[in-house]
Amino acid sequence: MTPATAVGATWGRPLDRETKFVIATLMVIAFMIGTDFIGAALLVTAIEREFDTDITTTQWVMNMYALTFAVLMVAAGRLGDLYGRRRLLYLGLAIFFIASVCCALAPSVTLLIVARGFQGVGASLLWPSIFALAALSVAEEKRGLAIGLLLAGVTTGNVVGPLIGGVVTSLGDWRYFFVFNAVVAVIGALMVSRFLKKDSPEKVEEKIDIAGMVVLGLAVFALLYGLDVGADWGWSSIGIIGLFALSALMVIVFPFVEAKVKDPMMPIGLMKNREFMAALWANGLVIPPVFIGFLYFPQYMQHTLGWSVLDSSFGMMPMMVILAVGSILAGSLYEPIGPKRLLLTGYTLSAIGSAWVVFFLDPSWGYYTLLPAMIIVPAGAILCVGTAGTAAVSAVRASRAGLAGGLSFMLHLMLAAIGIAGGTAVMFAETSGVSGADLVRIFPGALSDAYWIGLGSAVLGLLTILVIDEKELQTVHE
Repeated sequence: MTPATAVGATWGRPLDRETKFVIATLMVIAFMIGTDFIGAALLVTAIEREFDTDITTTQWVMNMYALTFAVLMVAAGRLGDLYGRRRLLYLGLAIFFIASVCCALAPSVTLLIVARGFQGVGASLLWPSIFALAALSVAEEKRGLAIGLLLAGVTTGNVVGPLIGGVVTSLGDWRYFFVFNAVVAVIGALMVSRFLKKDSPEKVEEKIDIAGMVVLGLAVFALLYGLDVGADWGWSSIGIIGLFALSALMVIVFPFVEAKVKDPMMPIGLMKNREFMAALWANGLVIPPVFIGFLYFPQYMQHTLGWSVLDSSFGMMPMMVILAVGSILAGSLYEPIGPKRLLLTGYTLSAIGSAWVVFFLDPSWGYYTLLPAMIIVPAGAILCVGTAGTAAVSAVRASRAGLAGGLSFMLHLMLAAIGIAGGTAVMFAETSGVSGADLVRIFPGALSDAYWIGLGSAVLGLLTILVIDEKELQTVHE
């Protein structure tokens, strides 16, 4: 059977009606998370004006959400495995709803940031479970398609979120963005009640690995917090060096802790499995080029082209649409083409798109100089993210599906943060104190230099994929 015929065969065996409603429910929750994660960035200026504060404070409206989301994700995945994923969805949606209402009613920026942190807690409880449920609700040959649909829900939220943020800000009240969050959370809970059957814990006799969760959580928190405040504190300051040292120490200690506990969160066998670990890294190394683009392509449009914030959000549509639509198409390719070929193709595209920005960005082309990267970089990402996530979940038994999903996207967020921090350090070094015509002239070169971070990440990912044995990658382990 040729790949083209196989793809047709995959689409030719449609999901049954019950499974379609399950996937639709999970997509609504994923849409909510995607909307909230990116869309809040458009609110920052309006929040600064209302609370009379500056970016050093309001950046935590974004950062606190990302921190709690990333730090708790692996623990949440394991809790879903042990106590039931449907139950965890209700808890996550309830926390997300209450936090969204608190965001909408926040009387101060401090309470807004606290509420955003609890939104991140809610999202962290939701994501690993919806990822595991998407993978396990279908036959193995449909798993790539199901996860592709889930990712399409997230990326559709990424597309719609900034538009909602831009519209409510232009109408004069940023709080309606969080009202929208709360409404979608209620819809998600109603759909879970109607369409998701009660599930039993996969292995109730296991105990929670508190020690492993704490050590891994500290490692992630210290790294992400250090990346968030590095520019403010100074990258060579004692505080930042201490945070990075603490993160490295916790990473070193983690395997020893897992070797000692009776029911480890992440068995040593998984940590020693080359293909499983490669699948985890493959989910993340493709992300820095995407997130550097998310952050700085709109700024290119504003600083170099003179576009408004709303215009630049529409200017990002090619990138967003490819991520949303492409996730579905890429999911259908997993079984007929195989994960290794998809990952190699995706990382090659990611490297080419990043190299375009590094070597060929030409301001004389205006907006069109960004288009090749805005098409090629997300095309590479959609071939890799769902594929690597599917491979990671497929490599473990069902009782660890939530853990695999949580680990996979924890690395996803960590490497996104590292890429943004590296890109921002370059941009800050080259554009700090520059304004007006000088900024118009300097910004494209600074963006090209910052994209070396993305190119390096894509090349490292490509090398990682080359060492994978595909048969081992598709073998179920611990």
